[in-house]
Amino acid sequence: MTSKRPWEYPTDRHERLHGPLGYADYRSFKPWLRDEFRFRCVYCLWREAWCADGDGSFGVDHVRPRASYPGQERDYDNLVYACCRCNSIKQDSSLPTDPCKEGLGKHLRVVSDGSVHGITEIGRQIIEICRLNRAALVQARRRMRQLLQELDAAKTDEAKSLLQEYLAFPSNLPVLSQLNPPGGNKRPNGIAASHHELRMRGELQETY
Repeated sequence: MTSKRPWEYPTDRHERLHGPLGYADYRSFKPWLRDEFRFRCVYCLWREAWCADGDGSFGVDHVRPRASYPGQERDYDNLVYACCRCNSIKQDSSLPTDPCKEGLGKHLRVVSDGSVHGITEIGRQIIEICRLNRAALVQARRRMRQLLQELDAAKTDEAKSLLQEYLAFPSNLPVLSQLNPPGGNKRPNGIAASHHELRMRGELQETY
């Protein structure tokens, strides 16, 4: 385990694992997106495990907003997993890059005081659009970062257990094999690599 891992934006582009089709309501894609984006907000990196309501504090966001691209409202490849606050702040704004076409780690870096630094102009625009340095989020990120670091350094059994709890996958992993998208699944092989199936085979790592 490492307390640094939660604060690292991916540098590689995200290769879509799933491809459900045909839902009439875009919110029905949420179980797939939870698994796709590893149970955390693609914008601020906050995790379900750190919220009192778990996945109830997260929802579906459109990379290309519905107001400007109504034909992509239910296009899975236009959807990402985001916390409700980032989703609400972003609203109908378009980002300067697609998180699935370019790793945000090339543009954003979380620094020691809990703020997010824009490495590039694209990164600075993302910070502005999603308000990634809003005061409450910076404070919460700094406190969580410090807590995880202290637990990591403590080396006691109790600290290790608590650190694992903060960094573990949620207990309510979506069982995608039981879902039947109305239009089928253009990436059916992804189900075997989903977190629930990995856990059932004993292949899921304890923390991430």
